[in-house]
Amino acid sequence: MRTSLPRLAVLVTVAAVASACSGSSTDPADRPAGEPVSGGTLRYAVASYPTCLDAALRARLFSGPGQYAETLTDQDENGDIVPRLASSWEITDGGRTYTFRLRDDVTFSDGTPLTAEVVKANLDALVRFAEEGKADTPVNSALNSYAGADVVDEHTVRVRFDLPELGFLRNASDPYLGIYSASTAAASYQDRCDGKLVGSGPFVISEVVRNQRVTLERREDYNWAPEDVSAHQGPAHLERIVIEVVPEAGVRVGGLQSGQFDVINEVPAADQEALRATGADIAFGTIPNLNPGIYHNPYSPLGADVAVRRAILAAIDREEIRDTLYSPDYPLPTGLVAASTPLFTDQSDALAYNPDKAARILDEAGWELQPDGVRARAGVRLEPRLTYVAGSTRGASQQDLELIQQQLKRVGIAIQLVPTTAAEESANLNNVAEADYDFSSGAGLGKDIDFLVGLFRSTNRRLGDFPDPELERAVDGLDFAETDEQRTAGAEALQRFIITDADWIPVREATRVFATAPGVHGFRVDPYGEAVFYDTWISK
Repeated sequence: MRTSLPRLAVLVTVAAVASACSGSSTDPADRPAGEPVSGGTLRYAVASYPTCLDAALRARLFSGPGQYAETLTDQDENGDIVPRLASSWEITDGGRTYTFRLRDDVTFSDGTPLTAEVVKANLDALVRFAEEGKADTPVNSALNSYAGADVVDEHTVRVRFDLPELGFLRNASDPYLGIYSASTAAASYQDRCDGKLVGSGPFVISEVVRNQRVTLERREDYNWAPEDVSAHQGPAHLERIVIEVVPEAGVRVGGLQSGQFDVINEVPAADQEALRATGADIAFGTIPNLNPGIYHNPYSPLGADVAVRRAILAAIDREEIRDTLYSPDYPLPTGLVAASTPLFTDQSDALAYNPDKAARILDEAGWELQPDGVRARAGVRLEPRLTYVAGSTRGASQQDLELIQQQLKRVGIAIQLVPTTAAEESANLNNVAEADYDFSSGAGLGKDIDFLVGLFRSTNRRLGDFPDPELERAVDGLDFAETDEQRTAGAEALQRFIITDADWIPVREATRVFATAPGVHGFRVDPYGEAVFYDTWISK
């Protein structure tokens, strides 16, 4: 059996992850602009401030840590793995050993060089945080069977795993495995969360005002941009980036229109056409992850009722949600994970709107329709409690859930929507067996399909160690795969099992939406759904 680091923190902010491709209805990178101009300050308004600025320690959704931290590998626009800090690599022992040859021209912003010893120190630190329960779920999954790292020579590091980790090259391109200087690798959890991060990226964190702004300054000696994903070499064009936290969507949109901001994120669908009319461009990033959706409390009688779960799966009209709350630019979910996720399995038929099927499932399970339109069985009314964090963008949104509530009424399910705070949600997850909810909403992070292992093991706090032998066996099929063929088959089988059992009920695909002002050029969205400003410049 694989040694286990804690499988924690399943619920995450939705717009956090991206995959093999990102696109836009009008791509800012294609905007005619002339020659890039050096200098200037870009003002970037974001919807939220993270609990921690270190991506490995729960910093999802904030500005793209790739501005100041870099990874061993990267992904190009086709989702292929390409070099970044590592110039080459060799995989041996059936995926248990990865030997990386590092670039010898990279330094961190404190002047210290990138070395094999530094990479080892970074990985060891992440494992330590994971063992302490302080690392994000993807770190736990990526380094679950980490057996150590060896310094072969100054610029060669060998990373060893107890079991095959066939997705590690892709995981190594994710911001949560960013490589920092030795001083950061040795830093405390709090210092890293506070932004005391010394990276090798094109920008340096120069100011942090919690819940208000983060300022990044250009690094003048930066000269190792990955050629496969960069339009130029040398320092970034922008001199400075000021990331301002602006929770109100209307203020972000108005600020872009008035010239107060140059780039904004989390652009509401209702405002996109108005922004286009003013000359702004809209960029979409498709996020590879566990699709935002609904999950059950396994200790709840209603949540544990597979007939109820399957009926909810069939009674949700995802096209109505897309067309009512979003626009045709947003993809419909076609499986458990986003279609851009490597080893995605298409399950469109299982997600098709079918209220007749939902009613039949409930009828056969003894849930009888009452005169008031709500079903009941053995004196228990079908009125499950579904919690969500009020005002949060994680999981299905409040608007999504309100429309789903109306849809489920059509088949006799009277969902009670219960707003909670983030603290209450965390308390529920820490004691699932005693929590007073039947269903809740969330999403899951990860670039590689391996992230499903961490999210669906019973040791994940969302599942509270509830025994489910069939689900555990399905997870094993992916987790213990030793060949690409086994891994592909295991990934498909696990996805199909989860949807068939309705252990996760997808609602929509997570999509990040950015808007850029007319004078902004060279902005792009990476395969992780994050903003990339290295090639960005502003017209004078």
